Amino acid sequence: MGDTPLGTGSGTPANLGGTAPRYEVHSEQYLHLVMSAQLKLSLKCFAIFVVILVGVPLVNFYLPEIANTRIWGFTLTWLFLGVLFYPLTWIIARIYVSRSLALEDEIIARATWEEGRMNGG
Repeated sequence: MGDTPLGTGSGTPANLGGTAPRYEVHSEQYLHLVMSAQLKLSLKCFAIFVVILVGVPLVNFYLPEIANTRIWGFTLTWLFLGVLFYPLTWIIARIYVSRSLALEDEIIARATWEEGRMNGG
């Protein structure tokens, strides 16, 4: 069991697969790993936000018949900008926070599992 690569034996942290570098929870390597994982996640969320933000004017320009469709007395553009834009922003923020916390938990599980292996536990 001591020679089993990370993610292949029993008692390994879930969803970690492959061999991982060894690091302690309170180290620079751990901090760098968490920050780089959160940076990748934030860039993905930012890209989604930009697509939505740029998509509205593009829909207005290229598909005006869809953008001017009336729903509850509002054009689709104004309904999106006035009502739906903020909940979409909250959803993106919620996804970021929940996935960021999951990343931290996964990294901590990997680090503590590695520490346990190193200490013979």
